[in-house]
Amino acid sequence: MLDETSLRCRFVAIDRATRGVFMHVYGDITETSSVGFLRRLKLASPITISKILTDNGSQFTDRFTTKDKKPSGKHAVDMACAALPAEHRLAPPHHLQTANGMVERFNGCIRRSGRN
Repeated sequence: MLDETSLRCRFVAIDRATRGVFMHVYGDITETSSVGFLRRLKLASPITISKILTDNGSQFTDRFTTKDKKPSGKHAVDMACAALPAEHRLAPPHHLQTANGMVERFNGCIRRSGRN
């Protein structure tokens, strides 16, 4: 999530089973930041990560830049997930309530608390 007032980007991972949260703030939203976050997540996680669910932003996928609108598997995040190894899943577009709802709620709590 981008905080436009201070140009900070919050990357958030939530384990669906335990509701454990891992967060790191970056100065940009890029493939490099996304891969860096995955590396930090792996180091911090006490469990094996088997699946990663992201939205369809260009920092996570090349899905919308390929001819057939499918991920090529060559995006930096796809390759980082394969190295974990973890399956990289993409959230269905325009379905935040079903796919990334836990992260959206977490981000809403952060905004309401004033701790952008």
